[in-house]
Amino acid sequence: MLIYKFILTRQGFRLQGSRNKTKLYDMKKLFTIALLCLCTLAIGQTKEDPIRLYLGVTTNKLDMTYFESMFNFSDIENVGFRVGADAYLNPSLDASFNISRGKMKHEDLFFALITDVSARLTYKFNNGYIMEEDARVAPFLGLGFGITNMQDQESFWAELDGTHAMIPFAAGVNFKLNKKTDLVVSGTYNKTLDDTYNYLQYGVGVKFSMQRDKDRDGDGVLDRDDACPDVAGPVNNYGCPLADDDNDGVPNNLDACPQVAGAINGCPDTDGDSVPDIYDACPTVAGDASLGGCPDSDNDGVVDSQDPCPNTYGTINGCTQEAMAAMLPDSEEVIRVKLIEAAENILFKLNKSSLTAGSREPLNDILTILKDNPAMKLDINGHADSQGSATYNYELSRDRANTIKQWFIKKGISASRLQSEGFGERAPRATNDTAAGRALNRRVDIDFIIKK
Repeated sequence: MLIYKFILTRQGFRLQGSRNKTKLYDMKKLFTIALLCLCTLAIGQTKEDPIRLYLGVTTNKLDMTYFESMFNFSDIENVGFRVGADAYLNPSLDASFNISRGKMKHEDLFFALITDVSARLTYKFNNGYIMEEDARVAPFLGLGFGITNMQDQESFWAELDGTHAMIPFAAGVNFKLNKKTDLVVSGTYNKTLDDTYNYLQYGVGVKFSMQRDKDRDGDGVLDRDDACPDVAGPVNNYGCPLADDDNDGVPNNLDACPQVAGAINGCPDTDGDSVPDIYDACPTVAGDASLGGCPDSDNDGVVDSQDPCPNTYGTINGCTQEAMAAMLPDSEEVIRVKLIEAAENILFKLNKSSLTAGSREPLNDILTILKDNPAMKLDINGHADSQGSATYNYELSRDRANTIKQWFIKKGISASRLQSEGFGERAPRATNDTAAGRALNRRVDIDFIIKK
């Protein structure tokens, strides 16, 4: 088994084995190879961030006994430089490659140039487990392998000349300046394997990215920050598209009907009157948006389903005085008028589905009509004023309609005769600009169906 020793001469780099076999290597070739390795690393790609290049200054402190003390090379003449590159491997580890060169001098007794080339793994404390990955102050530790050589020495320690294998132990802190630049303060203890000499190397430098910002999907979120770099998505969802369960192009968080495809706020509009079915009191018949999507054939402000005289303009519940007088006492028109008049007095408390005190009497009037007409079914539509969000008002109006339905059920009316739905703020009876108008809009409309 051969044991090799690295030796550097003025002519080149020599590797000498224990059996006196010697090979000579040109130092220019050695550093050319090292620089090629550095460039190869520098143009590599990583998952989230470009390769970081490093430029910095160093100072060296030789660990060697001299009159029972350490040679200290901390004066300004000992400043050197270091270049390198870091490659992202995963949140905890980086691979790094470094080349440094600096002077060593102690009074008039010692002078030399020291050069080292090393590769190491760096453990980052800002790995998402110990510290946040985007922490502005992030310590690290490093361990690797390299070679160091001393040349142009002017002293009596000839055994220091040459090239030696070494293990670098590094520690330092990254100070994040911005997304592409870090200030790095570090210390590295370079331990030669043959223990010829060891030295501390202190460094301050800048680690930076040369890669241009990219946004492959054009969504305004740079690839390095984009969780879905190949699919466009909003900034507030980390560049990823929002969920769209019904595939109608409206994301769930903006879709009033997330499970049913539609073109109006994500909701369908069966009758094409621009009032989505979810808000349309008459979803299968085109109507006026101001009347909840229901038609008003005579334009008297009373929708056809609640107008005893749907084809004649009238001011008395949608009828003229003459038409009212001509109605038979037990006709459907008279029943409809009674229901409309009673429903107008069924009101609710602000932001609640509970009834006002004055709502009991009109409810009892409707209950009497239901008991007198056992074939009659009621369609109860709840409404709200415009205070609050549209979603909240829809839920509130639905609860109000259900309150009426449950009231009749408790009074002995079969649930099969009652249906209820909410329509939110879509069909106001009066203006929402006044307190009185809003009170009128917190209501239910009641229509009836008679099976012959």
